[in-house]
Amino acid sequence: MPRHIAITGASGLIGSALSHALIGRGDHVVAFTRNPQHQGTLPAAAQRILWNPRDSQATATALADCDTIVNLVGASIAGTRWTPAYKQLLTTSRVASTQQLLAAVAQMPHKPTTFISSSGAGYYGINAIATTETAPAGIDFLAKLCVDWESAAAPAATLGMRSVILRTGVVLDSTSGALPLMALPFRFFVGGPVLPGTQMISWIHITDMVQLLLWAIDNDHATGVYNACAPHPVSNRTLSSAIAQRLNRPSWMPVPQFALQLLFGEMADALLIGGQSVTSTRLADAEFPFRHPTIDAALANLW
Repeated sequence: MPRHIAITGASGLIGSALSHALIGRGDHVVAFTRNPQHQGTLPAAAQRILWNPRDSQATATALADCDTIVNLVGASIAGTRWTPAYKQLLTTSRVASTQQLLAAVAQMPHKPTTFISSSGAGYYGINAIATTETAPAGIDFLAKLCVDWESAAAPAATLGMRSVILRTGVVLDSTSGALPLMALPFRFFVGGPVLPGTQMISWIHITDMVQLLLWAIDNDHATGVYNACAPHPVSNRTLSSAIAQRLNRPSWMPVPQFALQLLFGEMADALLIGGQSVTSTRLADAEFPFRHPTIDAALANLW
């Protein structure tokens, strides 16, 4: 029987891929987006909602027939300097939007049964090592943002919905997201690791990310927090070498920390210079079948 699934942040990398997968298997998708210019990534069969999170009545009406909400809302973390104004946008677009979404659900006489909300591996803080779901939160801005985002999603359980939180690593896709930006210097023969090169990167292939979301939607036993990361995180140096090998390019020009800090400020420390080594014991215990568990397998599939 087809499911009715609402996706916030539907026009982003993950939301768009998930929308296509759901439509492809016969489900009905209600795609919430806040920018009409970004709707071109969505499948034609999706029901498109230009979403104002502050309009709780319109939100509740759009959700009326949905059994599942997948909450992927949020401005992009990477690629933009974290000015005070942009940090506020990162917070508002995640925390306030999630609060407003669940406030609308609270008004509904017949609520969806499942709420799946995104978070980030940044929850554990910069340079977290050998980290699983039981580790405490970090103290930097990105960690606090993830804590607040998850707190905003917490009322879903009290509203009677099965609640799942996915702390997502770097999502690898060949045409969008972080990987094309990482690969660009290598394509011009000036690629290399970001110094010191030992910082760990927790990542997941876009196909595995979509399959994990489908698993969370369909599996009534899935509940609580899962780290949405492949089982084998890699160092920045290893990732750089793997990208260079796939593109048949050298990896010889290390990127100094100070240059990234001048360009990106605090964002460079959180995402480029620092890192996390995050895996999921809960997905391992559930025997979730990663299709691309290693970085070599992932890049071979993407390129």
